Amino acid sequence: MKKLIFKSILFFLLFTLTYFLFGLWGLVEISKNKNLLFKSKENFIFHKNYSNKIHHLRDANRWGDKENGYLFSIINESRINRKTILFQGDSWIESISEIKQSEKMIKNFAIENNYTVYNAGITSFAPSLMHKQYEILKQEFNIKPDLLLIYIDQTDIGDEFCRYKNKKVYSKNGSLQSISREKFTRATYDYSKLYLYSDLNFQSTFNKIIKFPIKKTNYFIKRNINQLNNILKNGYKNRSIHKCGFREIMKELENYDSNAERNFKKSLGEFLDYLANDKNIEKIFIVSFPHKRHLNNTYNIDVSDYINDALSLSKDKRIKYIDMSKVDFSNFNKDKIYKSNDLASHLKDKYHAEIFIKNILQNIKKQN
Repeated sequence: MKKLIFKSILFFLLFTLTYFLFGLWGLVEISKNKNLLFKSKENFIFHKNYSNKIHHLRDANRWGDKENGYLFSIINESRINRKTILFQGDSWIESISEIKQSEKMIKNFAIENNYTVYNAGITSFAPSLMHKQYEILKQEFNIKPDLLLIYIDQTDIGDEFCRYKNKKVYSKNGSLQSISREKFTRATYDYSKLYLYSDLNFQSTFNKIIKFPIKKTNYFIKRNINQLNNILKNGYKNRSIHKCGFREIMKELENYDSNAERNFKKSLGEFLDYLANDKNIEKIFIVSFPHKRHLNNTYNIDVSDYINDALSLSKDKRIKYIDMSKVDFSNFNKDKIYKSNDLASHLKDKYHAEIFIKNILQNIKKQN
């Protein structure tokens, strides 16, 4: 009996010591990742709330001066005229607020023409996410654009098919309700660890030590259950397919997939159907741009073909498609306009302004 009591006490002491050391390690872990975490609890709550609705928002460590900065930025706010332009899209649009020449070009245009301009671009956003984002901006932030510009990237085909197809949640009447975020998958835009560490970071040192072992263990278990399920579903060799890395996204541009085509057109069609009922919008611009591998004839699929097919089914005469594969590149070196070693084919800052933004503004100006 005494031995049993002694062993129980010893086990309890060892467990307590181990638990405490695990908690101390948590302090080091949180501190090591501090630059990636949210700076305020309000920002953390905002980000988590809306990523539950539209899969992901802008990066925590690059945005967040204002809590809604994770969802949109204001390029210009006109007090003379209430006309509004809303830009939606992926990193090509998000980067407008980071590329000085592009932002200045739009801001000057907005001032000259008395426009309020919002930039709602977020990395890897595709039609289904823009669809839900537009609803949120309209209903919860009272952003009701007169002119709407939607940039559709070549990678949106793969994004829709790999990342968002199985994340979309529909209501009973068939309307898009949300696009669920990644949880415990370690996939691109999985915020599980970021949210865990941020939540703990806002607590006292004592609470961090006490709560970290339990929350980290829970995270570890759920992450590994997901990994095991992916191995059982896809095989060990393809265990990381669910992460939807850029190589997976690129596949849809290299080889034709009828399912990917159908899925993309469905997502874009649902967005256009929703916009068709929004009578506040005077003009809708849809923009696409070729990637470097399109110009080199390496890619076999061009999103512009899918966009044209979707638009052929739309009766909305407010839509104008700006297909920049038809832009005259004769004055530019095609091999030098794109960033070096960038698989996503982003334009260099200079050409982002001089080709991409300049063409967009010229088309908007023609509508005035």
